[in-house]
Amino acid sequence: MNGKSTLALVGVLFAAAMVVGMATTSAFSTPHVIASSTIVDNQFGMLGHITLTQTDADGNMKSYIQTDNVIVNIGENCVAETLFNVTADTGPDGCDGASTPLYTKSGNGINNLGFSFIAVGNSSASATPPVAVETDTTLINENSTGTTMDRKTGSPTVTTESTGVGSSAVVTLSAVFTSDGGISDVDESGIFDEPTFGAPGPGNMLARQTFTNIQLSDGDQLTVEWEITIGS
Repeated sequence: MNGKSTLALVGVLFAAAMVVGMATTSAFSTPHVIASSTIVDNQFGMLGHITLTQTDADGNMKSYIQTDNVIVNIGENCVAETLFNVTADTGPDGCDGASTPLYTKSGNGINNLGFSFIAVGNSSASATPPVAVETDTTLINENSTGTTMDRKTGSPTVTTESTGVGSSAVVTLSAVFTSDGGISDVDESGIFDEPTFGAPGPGNMLARQTFTNIQLSDGDQLTVEWEITIGS
């Protein structure tokens, strides 16, 4: 057999092998499928942080505390029900949109003034002072006796806007409480949507935290600043 015949035979055999291989793959093999997916990290969560600064009558710092806080269940439900205009909630932690001039609707929803009010209290007045947990709905022993330590308007402000991937919006609210001698111990604070503890209150609570007891002397000032971070 000459060289040309040999090359021709090799070519025929190679072509035949390719045809058989293709037929075998088509008939018996299982295709390998690769799926591609992209996970977008765009979480809508809420985190809280609280800063407490105690100064005396002359402005000298006496104590300073920073700690994270607890966003409570009823606060999360209030945000959801207001955002989507839910008018009825039969659950145990539904947002209490009582029928008063301060509320936007008679069903569920946040007071139309928003979570704008800061309260302080003394949870250690309880026999077993509990730490802040998600199931809390009020402070343990809120100061509500008609003194300078009663609820204050926090004037919420968006101090940081969410502007890009992975960013967050930050809302800051703060209030200054001045001791008049009647209230001497503070170890808890919360954010509410009602300006007063009394009727029709106490209103809905967004967040609560307990902290090391701060002992106030007459004339001392306690600045309570909350930061609520919304986003990833």
